[in-house]
Amino acid sequence: MCKPSYFYLSKASRLFLLAFSFFFTARAQELIPLSILNSPYDEQSPVISPNEELFFTVGFNPMNIGGPTDYGDIWMSKKDPTGEWQIPQHVPSLSTSGNDVIIGFLDALTALVYHSGNNNKRQGIHQYSRFGNSWNYLRPLEMGSFKNNAMHFSGRLVPQGNVIVMSMNSYGTFGNEDIYISFKQSESVWTSPLNLGPQVNSFAQEQTPYLSNDLMTIYFSSNVHGNGRGKDIYFSQRQSQSWEDWTPPQKIDLANSTGSELSYTLIDQSDKMAIFTTTQNSEGFGDFMMIQFEPKAPLASLEIIETIPESLAEEKSVIKEDSLMLIAESENNTIQETVPIVNEAVIIQEETLSDEENISASSIARKLVRIINGQTLEEVPYQIEIGNERGLKRVVETQDEIWEMLQEPQWNTINIISQGFLPKMLDSSDWYELEGKDLLLQPAISGTAIVLDNIQFNRGTSDFADSKSIQVLDNLVIFMKVNEHIKIRLEGHTDNAGDPTLNKDLSMKRASKIRAYLTINGVDFERVRISGWGGSRPIADNQTEEGRVLNRRVEMLIEN
Repeated sequence: MCKPSYFYLSKASRLFLLAFSFFFTARAQELIPLSILNSPYDEQSPVISPNEELFFTVGFNPMNIGGPTDYGDIWMSKKDPTGEWQIPQHVPSLSTSGNDVIIGFLDALTALVYHSGNNNKRQGIHQYSRFGNSWNYLRPLEMGSFKNNAMHFSGRLVPQGNVIVMSMNSYGTFGNEDIYISFKQSESVWTSPLNLGPQVNSFAQEQTPYLSNDLMTIYFSSNVHGNGRGKDIYFSQRQSQSWEDWTPPQKIDLANSTGSELSYTLIDQSDKMAIFTTTQNSEGFGDFMMIQFEPKAPLASLEIIETIPESLAEEKSVIKEDSLMLIAESENNTIQETVPIVNEAVIIQEETLSDEENISASSIARKLVRIINGQTLEEVPYQIEIGNERGLKRVVETQDEIWEMLQEPQWNTINIISQGFLPKMLDSSDWYELEGKDLLLQPAISGTAIVLDNIQFNRGTSDFADSKSIQVLDNLVIFMKVNEHIKIRLEGHTDNAGDPTLNKDLSMKRASKIRAYLTINGVDFERVRISGWGGSRPIADNQTEEGRVLNRRVEMLIEN
């Protein structure tokens, strides 16, 4: 359901006049009003989905589930073919009659949403799964001592999907709302929120935190300085691996005004644009603006891989020992070494390699891997994409680039893409074993079937179990786009344990989840059919655990 158009006409006219006046100020030319996204109500907490949709909270809109007194429902806008944002749509399947805030996306089909505790959903962050244009409720996140004592809440999931930074009034607060952080332990278990300490938090309100991708700079809003103004946007930087060691907050230069500015967020990686909300011209409610993002280089030259504080690590034995990836630069060489954190002290060791030791494996002549048609044994044209567990990908031009990049541990998957052939995904060890040998690609012809054995689901659910599953799905999306004429059938299977009817339903849901991922990423719905067979078609012995694992699978069949 969309908002009535008159909401936008009045606001658009008002914003046009305001935008005109902005150009006569020293910084006005930097501001870009987003009138199509704004309404007479309160827009806050914007989050970009993996599909480049903009999800955000709108407060006090009469169309919210709780009506005009509803503190916030989830709304969404996406761009049209010309790149312009469309009129926002209400997302009732992610909303309640209380305050609802989008936190982020674990993947294109999995969203995290905060609920204040209405509609039989307890206060906290909850997980949803996308199904077409709607969202199905999955579960609450277990976050230990999580408790919000006020109505305001804001939060953000970092792109890596393992850290949530949030603002609320909770245990250990220094005043009103403070900024806290929580770390992922398992699919639905996170650490108790940790207060970031008095260098960031104050007696006043600290709200709408946004953490940079390297986890070293935090942007947030605060009214600590008062002076009759509203909230201003600040940034602070970590000075070590500790989450309580920050520089004194400083205001950013461009976005602040005499109103309240909140929700400052990098929205466009390529153009380096930030979106934020301001109340300067909207009778106290937030309106979206865009402005050139002001990146702040981190003070510490440390690449943080995992930094869960020791006090939180003791909560659950499943948390691994904290570690840092330290990068030490000598005069001519860069060496990476992973060391444990000990008493919050970090030692960066410098090391000089001899000329003989400095000969890297990538400089040694490597034998080519021949990519060939598995039927004709002829070489075929191909494209190679190398990736890592965080979802970063790079297309490489030559195999020499692969050998060079594999010297860095983060690059660990190789995708082979060739038109007319089934996709092939290898890990780094597979590639090393193939040196000087042939890699056979299977032609994608009618009747061909493969097991998508790298797509894993959590036991008893249709939730993807790990980031590697997403990598396989992304590879499958590319395959379907490169081969536009191909139609496929996804067949879900389980082992024979449990109720046969429930198993058949689960197998159908898993196949449907994969289809949903493909279609949300641009594959025509009609090109993907699904079936669910439960445990009726085993390929291995169900009497052994190894056999049951093999039977829990999704197969892809090429159809006419």
